Amino acid sequence: MDASATAPRSRRSHPFPADTIFYLFFPLLFFILMLEPAGAWSVDRDLAELQEKYEELQRILVFDGSAIHNVGNLQVYVGNWGSFGSRPNSRFYTADFPSAQWPAGSGVEYLYIAGLWFGAKMNGIPVVSTSAFDYGEFMPTSIDIDRIYESYEGAIGGNRLPGPADDDRDGMADEDWLNGRDDDNDGEIDEDFAAIGKQMFSCWYTDDDPKTVRLSPEHTPLGLYVRQESYQWDEDDFDDFVGVQYWITNYRYNFLEEVFVGFMADCDVGPRILEDIASDDGTGFWKGVVCARRGGIEVPIRISVAYFYDVDGDNGRAPGYFGIIFLGHDTDPLGEKAPKRVDLTTYQNFAGELPYENGGDPTNDFQRYELMSRGGIDRNGEVPRDYRMLMAVGPFTSVVPGHTMVLQVALVCGMGLDGMKANAANAALTYQGNWFNIDGDPMTGVDGRETPLDGPVSGVDPDSCDGVDEVQSAVRGEILWINNDCRQELDLWEDTNCSKGDATPADFMTGVDGKERQVHWLVGSAPPPPNMRVIPGDYKVTLIWDNFSEITPDVSTLEFDFEGYRVWRADGWNRPLGTTVTSGPGKELWQLLEERDLVNEVEPNVDFKKHFSEGGWQYEPLLGLPQRNEIIQMFGESVYYAPLDPVPCPPGLTGEECDTLEAIARYNLGFEGGRQYYKFIDYDVHNGMHYFYSVTTFDHLLVEGVPVAVNYYGDPSTNFHYTTPVSDAQPAAGYNVNEVYVVPNPATSETMEPWRLEPNQDDPTGIKVEFRNLPACQSTVRIFTVAGDLVEILYNDPSDGTLAWDLVSRNGQDVTSGIYLFSVEPVDESLPRHIGKFTVIR
Repeated sequence: MDASATAPRSRRSHPFPADTIFYLFFPLLFFILMLEPAGAWSVDRDLAELQEKYEELQRILVFDGSAIHNVGNLQVYVGNWGSFGSRPNSRFYTADFPSAQWPAGSGVEYLYIAGLWFGAKMNGIPVVSTSAFDYGEFMPTSIDIDRIYESYEGAIGGNRLPGPADDDRDGMADEDWLNGRDDDNDGEIDEDFAAIGKQMFSCWYTDDDPKTVRLSPEHTPLGLYVRQESYQWDEDDFDDFVGVQYWITNYRYNFLEEVFVGFMADCDVGPRILEDIASDDGTGFWKGVVCARRGGIEVPIRISVAYFYDVDGDNGRAPGYFGIIFLGHDTDPLGEKAPKRVDLTTYQNFAGELPYENGGDPTNDFQRYELMSRGGIDRNGEVPRDYRMLMAVGPFTSVVPGHTMVLQVALVCGMGLDGMKANAANAALTYQGNWFNIDGDPMTGVDGRETPLDGPVSGVDPDSCDGVDEVQSAVRGEILWINNDCRQELDLWEDTNCSKGDATPADFMTGVDGKERQVHWLVGSAPPPPNMRVIPGDYKVTLIWDNFSEITPDVSTLEFDFEGYRVWRADGWNRPLGTTVTSGPGKELWQLLEERDLVNEVEPNVDFKKHFSEGGWQYEPLLGLPQRNEIIQMFGESVYYAPLDPVPCPPGLTGEECDTLEAIARYNLGFEGGRQYYKFIDYDVHNGMHYFYSVTTFDHLLVEGVPVAVNYYGDPSTNFHYTTPVSDAQPAAGYNVNEVYVVPNPATSETMEPWRLEPNQDDPTGIKVEFRNLPACQSTVRIFTVAGDLVEILYNDPSDGTLAWDLVSRNGQDVTSGIYLFSVEPVDESLPRHIGKFTVIR
């Protein structure tokens, strides 16, 4: 009987082993390396205090690798305490995961740690809350739901502008943001939020939780509540950056004045295989115009970016530049409460090995605030050192209780300085998005006037660039529309660096044709990937996916432009340093297995909608089951007569099979929640080997509603799944102990090499042997020396006929060369116990 499909899309499921022997034996060393920059801790710090921090952090911070931006070519680790980066080459929990790895799967890192800084004067005293380096200043709560959430464009509840954004039709849009809570008190959770990009992470934290006081008693909280979202895309021109957006709320009673918001980064550049990649870096700042493609024209994009690089490029192994670009922040058209326009006010670099007075790390709030508010652009750091960098914007006159500030930045990487600048321009282009007539009023967003000023205001020139001197006013309750960005529009139009083709000044003007609303973070893209399951079998892997991609309109054009699917496989992966199954393989390992599409005027015109048994991909559930037709009919009738009730799952079927049957029944009846499914089987695989699979989409270009050509292709990194083909478990009837065996046998470096992985904290050897053809019931496998000493005890999954062992004894030691005995002891007492042997040669 075929396995059936289900809807879940997540591919991350391995929990962090919180009680690993390493961390139990070395809590002191762990905290010295985790909580402060190198050298900042003294060894006589009270051990009990360190252990308390260890236990507290372990309960509240996400360490399991579940939050890695990995759908693009820049893979970034996201923490739920305001930081980015995994602290590679340290003993920190997350060190094995990509930090800011570029290209994906290369093992070359560009970031140690980075994060948000917020500084203000409270009662006249400078106070700064940071998320890097110090742990304990920004923190989520200890409640289980306050972790980190993942989504993607097209997700249920994630509709966004310019389309209908009111998912729950309550008259409000995006009021229940993605945080696991019922924000609008309607009894539903996360039913109305904006899902952005091909991958999105959402979390929140504060700087004044009670545990913050315990973990950082020297810190003075500002009373901040921070909502953080980060986004990534998979298209070739837009997959080398991660966008980040912060909503920072003063949610206590403190009046915060002379406010600065910043982003600090410690970027250690180089391959993980090198022992010291931090001490030979350079850093700098660049501001100017970069040309980027938008539609059919080339447009100048103004960027301000701080960057890091390896001075000698590590002999060609680290040729990239890593940058941080400010994209947006609160502005005030009158310049009274905030800067008039988005611009960087401070760039400072400093080195970890120096005292603050000589250009080293700030160590207290007075120094941090002085650095943020210093203003100006520091010199480039071209002498090889371990640099850090701070960018900041401000001052904002005040942030009163209840007020929220918004800040947008992007982390970006590229080949050399020019490649990084080009990718930074694409990040800025994505953030700029597009303008739409959201309010339906043709009189707003005209004559280039896109910015509303709420009255009362007086003495305002609504367009200072049109050559007409005029002064307008608005009383309380009225809105005055002004052309706030006219100078920038003129500067871009008059710029001669870019080839603008047939562009006109109108192509650079906002607030025309009734379009009053800018929708950020928009980029043309392929349909989102489908929800997919990967089912390993005996010398085969089965893929099953749904038609989610076909029923999701383009996020920008709102057109249904799906064209077809592509099936991918990646093999030859050996888990390079800094990669895991959650971060996936490098782009060079992906190979296209097959593609099919709609039969229309667009190639390749290979129909995927035929039934699987007829050579197509359309899934047929329960093939080979005698009661197949009766069960399918029962599901159809149950859904028809009781569409709001779940269909009871018949005995002998799994929950996944029943969920799929119900979704198909709803699809056939045209009911909400219906899905069609597709199936592909790859027989060109070997048991025990490591494989990744992906199903991506491509769309067509519509001209007057008619498909004319392929437009965008999705990338296999958007929804990959890892698997290992396994031998089938032997059923009780016909169980043959002589078919149980160990492979490879003998186990040598050469015979284990095809499936060897680079070691990491969870898998210290990277090698394995497999026990195959085990019985289809819970069994215990015991391994002994020939002298009868017990080496290890393993337990197998009753649905899996294969059990792997990493050649590490129960005492945590690598086993030596020799002959080993194993016993297979089924729980089913009707099945015989089996004794076998195998050889290990080191």
